[in-house]
Amino acid sequence: MTRLAFLFSLLPVALAFSDTFPLVAWTSHSSNVLSRLPSSTHSTDLFKTILIDDEICVHDAVIVVDQPGLHASDLRSLPSNSHIARSINASTSSRQYPYVRHDDHSSSGDLVSFAQSVSERCNTRLISLVPGHGHASLDAGEKTVVVLSLPELSVDGYARKSNMLAHDDLLESTLSALPYSHHLTIYSTSVLPTHHKRQSPDSTPVLDLSSANVAPPKGGILARYQLLTPGLILVLLIVVGVLLPIIYFGIQALASIQSPVRMDAPKGFNAVDKKNQ
Repeated sequence: MTRLAFLFSLLPVALAFSDTFPLVAWTSHSSNVLSRLPSSTHSTDLFKTILIDDEICVHDAVIVVDQPGLHASDLRSLPSNSHIARSINASTSSRQYPYVRHDDHSSSGDLVSFAQSVSERCNTRLISLVPGHGHASLDAGEKTVVVLSLPELSVDGYARKSNMLAHDDLLESTLSALPYSHHLTIYSTSVLPTHHKRQSPDSTPVLDLSSANVAPPKGGILARYQLLTPGLILVLLIVVGVLLPIIYFGIQALASIQSPVRMDAPKGFNAVDKKNQ
């Protein structure tokens, strides 16, 4: 029973929550909007906290990057020389939230609704951009809320990592073309991923900014794919915690069964000699 209780306690770690999404944000200059945000997202609505902050309207532009299907593991797969990692590393104000709960999202559950709320609160222009489909007329002197829609992440495995790198380059080229020098960038997703689940507590950052993570994974299958998935971890836990003890105690039970008494003749006994006597 103790082993079963221990296994059940590990189920939330292996399966975690499917109703979460990542959020990263950074600014071109020091900003209290991000520094006032909480360190965790268990009970606080991040979007409402950002929206009610008076300094949200100070920025020349609030850029909301929406990438459907984005997951925390996608951001972790980015190397430290990617645009997103470099932007966070160079920013004086940044935040990383791997697992924001769905009920912490804006009221309608999408980033466009949040961007519209910021535009209404600050009385600024709201524009939508799709990379590769032309840009609207932008004025550096006019405060703007920009919704930047990136392609959806819908593949798995190494192709997904390759798409993330391509989208990171696309994001860099698009943001560099914007005329705003003082901006706040929020990168998240409006469409919650259904085929991925949270794998670790949100105490760890989304991106690994260490120098060791400089290039995309190279080498064999162990370097390119994540083999220890939550499902496999759960199977291993069941095997180690349930099946192995059953096998062990079964062997012990069989070994404890006494063998029947053998009716062998005593050493040195000769039946013919006994009869002659």
